[in-house]
Amino acid sequence: MKVPSFSAGSVVNSVLVVLCIVYGISPLTSRAQTGSVRTYQKGTRVYLDNGTIKVGLETAWGGTIVEVVWQGKNVVNDFDTGREVQVAFYDGDPYPVCGECAGASGWDPVQGGDGHKRGSPILAQTLGSDSIYIRTQPLQWISDNKGGPNAPVPGDLFVEQWVTLLPDYPTGIKIHYKVTHSGADRHTNSYQEFPAVYVNSEFIHFAYYGGTDPWTNGPVTSVVLPPRPASPTFYTSEQWGALVNSQNVGLTVFVPGQYPYAHGSSVPAGGPPNHGANYFLPFTLFSFEPGSVLEADIYLFGGDYRTARQAIYALKKTIPAQDPFTPDGSMDSPGRNAIVKGSTAVSGWAFDNSKVSEVDVLLDEQFVGRADYGSPRPDVAKKLPNAPVAIGFKYMLDTTKVANGEHFIGVNIKDPTGNVAVLRRSPITIENPGHP
Repeated sequence: MKVPSFSAGSVVNSVLVVLCIVYGISPLTSRAQTGSVRTYQKGTRVYLDNGTIKVGLETAWGGTIVEVVWQGKNVVNDFDTGREVQVAFYDGDPYPVCGECAGASGWDPVQGGDGHKRGSPILAQTLGSDSIYIRTQPLQWISDNKGGPNAPVPGDLFVEQWVTLLPDYPTGIKIHYKVTHSGADRHTNSYQEFPAVYVNSEFIHFAYYGGTDPWTNGPVTSVVLPPRPASPTFYTSEQWGALVNSQNVGLTVFVPGQYPYAHGSSVPAGGPPNHGANYFLPFTLFSFEPGSVLEADIYLFGGDYRTARQAIYALKKTIPAQDPFTPDGSMDSPGRNAIVKGSTAVSGWAFDNSKVSEVDVLLDEQFVGRADYGSPRPDVAKKLPNAPVAIGFKYMLDTTKVANGEHFIGVNIKDPTGNVAVLRRSPITIENPGHP
């Protein structure tokens, strides 16, 4: 962190530095400011403040956002390294090679740190006059099955984060993320926490537009989130959601390019202080191959969600269209460990927030053909409200052209911008009579 130099005759600057030291605030408070924005550090937290909204990042916890303060009240819950507003990532394979370590027990690098409250390390940090940059290496949330509870386990990706305030919207915050996978392995398509949003227990209402005519100022739905483990799926066609109190004040989150869905739940109060919280997760998907990069923006707004909604409407007209996320989908057949012969159907469903351009079928990671796409799958809408219907795919695999024995079958789904959803691979056994 670079500290500005001071001339010998600058009494004012010298006094500012002394005051900063006395009160535990970084001398960066006195740096040149852009407009009304200032940056400063207090203890392990770094801040951006424009006098209307203040955002604080915890450098001991990977640079996660632990404070969004509007009119003196912080909305964000910072109970432990798994809360806050932050990013975390998952592998979509329910049968990982490590056995009983799927989901959060498996590959789960968390920006804040691990389940033992050890913070992810900061690798680089820059406080500009009106921005904050942080680079971190997230820790695996569960370390016990990857080296023991006494040893933090770094994940195989890096998170870069740029935080700025929006000059045209006084309560708005922009976070630009660049997530780079450094591993040589594959983590199949999954819903990612991009971001996870935790707020304090007072902000119990989830507000969103749930209609099928977005961006028309239609009526907003507001519900009280159910306690965990319940986590219903909400249809959020305007790509924003807000966790607010009874005065409609709280935190609004806008993720351009996300799918029109969100999950939400509450964490009951009681026990340790600050334990109670409310959580929601916008639907974003990604597959991590060697060298994969996920780069996208999110926007946070403090205060009244109705004001934030109008800011989002205006913002949407000025920002470029974004499609950083992979398609969604599932291969339904053949099932895992299926025994197949002759002509075998490879089928499932796939859709995208724009459109699906290709559904490729692979055997042992070799391309074997392109599936026919567009058959009706009305059942998907029971899980994902208002999902398109003509999203089924099917490919007839001629197994007689392949040696008998164990193989792996897979499906990759592509969209027009080049995003590729790598679905989990399923082991199958080919048994054609009289075939070598």
